[in-house]
Amino acid sequence: MSGFKTTLIVCQQCGRKIMVRAVDAERGSILCSHVGCGAVNALQKAFHYDEHIVQGLPSFGHLTHADEPKTTYPLQFGPNSIGTSDTCTVQVPRLMHNGRCFISRRHCTLTVMFDKWTGQLRYQLQDGAVDPDATTIKYSLNGTQLANTPLLKTEIVDVADREIITLGGLDRFRLMHYSIPPVMLETYKVELDYNPDRTE
Repeated sequence: MSGFKTTLIVCQQCGRKIMVRAVDAERGSILCSHVGCGAVNALQKAFHYDEHIVQGLPSFGHLTHADEPKTTYPLQFGPNSIGTSDTCTVQVPRLMHNGRCFISRRHCTLTVMFDKWTGQLRYQLQDGAVDPDATTIKYSLNGTQLANTPLLKTEIVDVADREIITLGGLDRFRLMHYSIPPVMLETYKVELDYNPDRTE
């Protein structure tokens, strides 16, 4: 194991420090050498998933209208601007309520990203979207809600699978995650050398 540095860990049973050598890290465990202990301490190898996995995914999830589940809006990897404008990634129709539409032209942004530590897609929501004519975010007129809780203007929140996003206070959409199959994840698993000083 090249580049391994001898280090100390705390025994999981007796709580005293044990010196870990390269041979212990290769074996994946170390026997506590303290008198009266002798516990086997597992040395877990850290791993993450290669981010290139997203290039072969058939889907990145979608939104469905809560009142019309057959109406779906597919998402793409990266930022998805949602609104009534034809420049939006996810263009929703102008849904009228007493002659008024409460969804802004570029209402909110739902960003789809890959979490290399869990091996799953992560969905983050924020009110407003980047104006194509400028580099600043233009916020919606009537706000965005997640599970009936209004988002603050600068807030970015994670959205769980099947959670409801409300645009303008009236129009509800359900987020459907795409779950990456475990078999596919195994082929993109990258094991890292044991390093007790690594932070994740």
